[in-house]
Amino acid sequence: MGLRPAVTFIAIRVAFWLGAAATLIWAPAPERRLIGDAYGPASDFLFQALSQWDARWFLQISLHGYEEVPQAAAFFPVYPALVHALAWVTGSPLVAGVLISLAAGAVAAWVLAQLARPFLGERGAHDVVLYLALYPVGFVVTSLYSEGLFLALAAGSFLAATRGRPVLAGILGGFATGTRLMGLALLPALLLLLWRGRDPRSLVRLWPLLLLPAAVGLYALYLDWAIGDPWAFTSAQADWNRNASWLGPLDGLRDAVLAAGRGTRHLLDMTAAGPGNEQRVGLWNVSHLALLVAALWLTWVAWKRLGAAFGAYSAATLAIALSAPADGFPLVSLPRFLLVDFPLYLALASLTLERPRARDAVLVTFAALATVAAAAFARGIWIA
Repeated sequence: MGLRPAVTFIAIRVAFWLGAAATLIWAPAPERRLIGDAYGPASDFLFQALSQWDARWFLQISLHGYEEVPQAAAFFPVYPALVHALAWVTGSPLVAGVLISLAAGAVAAWVLAQLARPFLGERGAHDVVLYLALYPVGFVVTSLYSEGLFLALAAGSFLAATRGRPVLAGILGGFATGTRLMGLALLPALLLLLWRGRDPRSLVRLWPLLLLPAAVGLYALYLDWAIGDPWAFTSAQADWNRNASWLGPLDGLRDAVLAAGRGTRHLLDMTAAGPGNEQRVGLWNVSHLALLVAALWLTWVAWKRLGAAFGAYSAATLAIALSAPADGFPLVSLPRFLLVDFPLYLALASLTLERPRARDAVLVTFAALATVAAAAFARGIWIA
C-alpha cells in the first residue's frame, strides 16, 4: 500500500479546503473573524479560510504562551509549541499550524491503514482511509486545530503497542496526552495490548505508560509556574459552560437525552416566523444525540470484531467526552471528539466491507455533509 493512504487523505482534504475557499469567493462573509496572516492577500485568504473559532486560541498560545489569558490553558501545549517552532521556518504561525495539521492527518491515515489491514485486508484498509478523509468535520485538519496531530500520535501509540513496542507506545501516548487530555483514553487500551499475564517481567513492560499521566502532571507544573494555577486547564472549562460531575459520563448521558427531548419539542413548536435560536439549539441536541448513539453502537462493534483494546479506547473516549457536559448543549464538540476515535472508522469499515451499497451510501453521505460543513465553517458558522 505504501504511501497511498497518506496521498489519498491529502488529496481529499485539500480538495475540500479549496472548495471552502471558493465558496468564500462566490459568497463572501465579511463579518467572519480573520485569524493570523500568511504571506499576502491570496495566501492569507487561503490559510484563513478554515482557521476559525478555536484557531485563535492556538495562534495566541503559539505567539504568547499562556500568561496573557489563563482561559487558554484549556488547550494543551504540544501542538502550539510545534506551531511556534515551525513558524521559525515558515515565517507564519498560521501556515505552520495548517501544515502540521495536514501532515499529521496524512500520517494518521497511513497508521490507520496499518491497523486495519490485518482485520479488513487492503480493500477494508482503503475504506478506513476514505471514511477518515471524508468525515464531515475533517476540515479541522486543514486548520489551526490540534485534532490531526492528536490522531497521528494516538493511533501511532496504539500501533506501536500492537507490535510489542512499549517504549515507543508510551512516548507517543505521552505526546498525545500533551496535545489533548483525551490522550488518557489510551491507557486502558495500551494496558490490554501490552499486558502479558502474571509474569512479573510483564509489569516492567508497562512502565512507559506512566508517561501519559506524567504529561498531564508536567503541564500542571508549567501552569503553576506560568500563571500560578496548576489546574487551570480544568477550571478554564467553566468558561465554555462545561462542568464535571461526580456521576461522570452518566450525568452527561442523562443531560444529552433530556436536551434532545427539549430540542424535539422546540422543533415541533416552530412558529410561522420560522426557526429561531431554540430550534437551532434543538437541532444540535437532537442530531448530536443521534451521533452519540451511533458512536456507542460502533464502539460495541469495535469491541466484538476488532478486540477489547479497540473497544476500550472508544469507550474511554466517549466516557471522557460525556464527563463534562456543557449547559444547554451537553454534547458540544462531540463530532470533533469522534474524529479522533479511530476504532470507529475500522468498525464502520468492517460493517460495510461486504455491503457495497451501504459503503457507497456512507461515502456519499459523508462527502455531502463534509461539503456543507466545510463551507459553513469557512463562513464563520460554528460547526464543531
